[in-house]
Amino acid sequence: MAQSPSATDFALTPLQRSEFIERGVIKLAGLIPGESVRRAREAVLAPLARLGLWQDGAWRLDALPRPQWPANGLKVGRKIGHNHPELAALIATPDLLAAVDELLEGRPFDRTPPPRSRIADGAIYPQVLFTLPNIDVWRLPQGWHTDSPRLASGASPGVQAFALLDQLDPCGGGTLVVAGSHRFVNEGRTLRLDEIGRRLKRERFFRELMAGRGWEGGALPKARVGEVLVEVVELTGAPGDVWLTDLRLLHCASPNASERPRMMATYRFTRADVVSEIHAAYGRTHEARTEPEA
Repeated sequence: MAQSPSATDFALTPLQRSEFIERGVIKLAGLIPGESVRRAREAVLAPLARLGLWQDGAWRLDALPRPQWPANGLKVGRKIGHNHPELAALIATPDLLAAVDELLEGRPFDRTPPPRSRIADGAIYPQVLFTLPNIDVWRLPQGWHTDSPRLASGASPGVQAFALLDQLDPCGGGTLVVAGSHRFVNEGRTLRLDEIGRRLKRERFFRELMAGRGWEGGALPKARVGEVLVEVVELTGAPGDVWLTDLRLLHCASPNASERPRMMATYRFTRADVVSEIHAAYGRTHEARTEPEA
C-alpha cells in the first residue's frame, strides 16, 4: 500500500472511483472524525486568538483591517503556521489515507519535506488555507492555473486533499476547480505550466474562463468540450468533509464574500514514481522519499 494506514474498512464506491476518473474531483462527506477536526481547528484558532481575531468563541474580524481581494488578510505561514501536529494527524486519518491509496492504485507517495523545512519526523504536514472576508459581492476570479506539468508518461502526478476545518458555504472563499480539465492536453509529451494554459485556451470554454468572461451570476460555468463535460466546482461543505482532486486540474483561489473566514487544510499526495519526471520537466533533480526518517 502507499502509506501503511491504520486498519480501516473504508473503501471508495465504484461510483466514486468512476467519478474521479471522469471529473478529477470527488467529495467525501464527514470523512474525518469530529474530534480530529476539533483539535486541528483549535491549533489554527490559537494563533488567531493571539491576533485578536478569535475571542470568547466568536470571530472578531474588526481586529485587523479588512483585506481587499485578492489579498487574503494574513501571511498564513507566519501568523498561523503549517507545522502543527494536530494538522498532521488530520491528514493521517486512516480513512483519508485509504481513499488516497485507492486513487494512487497502491503506489507510494513522496514524503520529502518542503524546501527549507527543518522538520524531519516523517509526518506529513498540510498547508493551512485561510481567507478573511475580502469582497462585498462575489465574482468569478481569474488566475486559473495548474500546479503540475503534463508528463510524457501520461501519468497523473497524484491527488490533492482539501479538508474542511469549519463550515464553508458558497461564495465563502473555497478553492475553485474545473472538473474534467485533467483530461485535456495529455499528449504523451512533457508540457510545462505555461504551455498547458496556452493549449487549453484553444478551447472557447477555457479561453473565456481564463479571461474572466462568460459568467454574469447564477450557476457556475459548465459546458461540453468535445466529449468531456467540464464544470467549475466550488469546494464547500461542513467540518470533516474532504475533497480529493487530480493534481492536473485547472484551479484557482476565490474571493470570500461571507461573514466568516475560510479555513481548510490541504496536502498534495504526489506519486513517488513520477517525482523525478516532474522535476526533470523543470530542469531539476530530486530523489523521492517514501518512508519516514528513523
